[in-house]
Formats: sequence, C-alpha cells, structure tokens
Amino acid sequence: MNRKLSSFGIASILFFVCSAPAFSQTAPTSKDAVVKEEKLPSVDELSEKCAKGSGGKEAWSKLKTIVMSGTIEIPTFSLTGKIEIFAKRPNKALQITSVMDGQFVQKQAFDGQNGWKSDPRSGVTVLKGSQLEQAKVEAIFDAGVRLKEIYPDMKVTGRATVGDRDAYTVLAHEPEKTVTMYFDAQTGLRIAEDSVGPDETGNTVKTNVFMEDYRSAGGIQVPYRIRVIAPNVSVTIKIEDVQFNAAVDDAKFAIPAANPPAAPQQ
Repeated sequence: MNRKLSSFGIASILFFVCSAPAFSQTAPTSKDAVVKEEKLPSVDELSEKCAKGSGGKEAWSKLKTIVMSGTIEIPTFSLTGKIEIFAKRPNKALQITSVMDGQFVQKQAFDGQNGWKSDPRSGVTVLKGSQLEQAKVEAIFDAGVRLKEIYPDMKVTGRATVGDRDAYTVLAHEPEKTVTMYFDAQTGLRIAEDSVGPDETGNTVKTNVFMEDYRSAGGIQVPYRIRVIAPNVSVTIKIEDVQFNAAVDDAKFAIPAANPPAAPQQ
C-alpha cells in the first residue's frame, strides 16, 4: 500500500501541479549518505525483509480492495483539498484529487489494461506509451511483497540516513525513470524514494518522496503521511480513513466517455 501512495498517487498529483510555473529553488532533502563497514544485505534478503515489514504475503493475500481518504496540502500554491484512492486486486487503481472546495477535480486511473486521466481543463486523456507503462507498474496491488518481480534489475547500493532512521539504498528502473528507494534498516519498510525522469512537459526533474507515520491497519503497514518535494512544488498527503475489502465495482476504474463538445451558439 505504500507503493500505491508513493507512486501511483504521487504521479497523479504531479500531473495536477506540473503545469504550474517553475520557481528557482532546490528541493531540500533529509537523506544523507553514511559510510559503514557492515556487509550490505542481498536483494533477496532486503526484498524478504520489506515483504515481512509491510505485513507479509499472507496478510496481503486476504485483501481484495483498499479504499483510502484524506487531505492534501499544496503550500506552494496555498491550496488544500481532499484525496481518495481506490485499489483493487490485482492491478486496478483510481485516485481522485479535489481542491478549491471541489471546483477543480482531477482523476487518474488504471483499469487493468488501460490508463487515463482527467481534469476540467483538459477533459479525459487516455494514457499511452511510457505513461501507460508507468501506470501499469504503479497500479500493482501488492507491490510491497513483489519487489523482485516488479524491479528485476534492483540492486542494493549502500546506506543512508532518512531523518533519524538508518536505511539501505536500492537502485531500480521504471519506464523512463531511475529510482532510488530507501528501506528502513530495522523494519524493512520503504521510507523514502528519489526518482529522476521526465515530467508532463518533457523536462527531466528529480522528485523526493517521504513515507512517514506508518501504522498497522488491516494486518498491513500503511504510511499515513506522504510528503513530496519537487523543484517547483511541495505536497503533503495525510490519510484519515482506510477501509479493506469494501465492495468496489470495476466500472469505477473504467475510462469515462469523453466530454461532449459545447453546443454551437445560435
């Protein structure tokens, strides 16, 4: 579930803010490289530790759907709003972000085969190419227990500190993105992620994501606070409610009909 928030959800949020004008600022980070002599864990060992830390394969196998709701803050633009995330096994996902008291509602989804996004300005857009491939990866329901399958090239590269936590660093690749993941050395949970790749305008940007305030819910670990820092925006998501195995119809993830053209004026 941390994957659902830190990846699919974040990509959707950045789709909303990426068209904003860039400001001359550098994204701060609380991650520092540290040098220690201890042997690094293998990919197999760290993957297993992450799977166990996130709740374990057995706990995840009991879940069919996850529905989360909470708040979103975008202090860069003095915006606040609401966020909903719907996830359904094996690979369906929908995020709805609403700001300005519901005046602007943005959606992004993957229905198991097709991906799409929509907002009042652009209407419905079908995802293609690398955007579609990225949506496929980000919609995987139980990614926390399937790391090696999702990232066959993942490599444990070193150690770092994230805030006050010791972490192992892992290098991997997603469609058009290079990703550095930070796994808590004690719990195995993914607590941060750096990604470098093109944004909606084609410019290469680095995004820092911090997964914080993990709590046990439904037998798995859920980060109740997500912070995103990019060159021109910062975002904070706070989860307030999590529901498991609620009925979620497949139609919820389907591509909606395109907005009809405005009627010609007489």
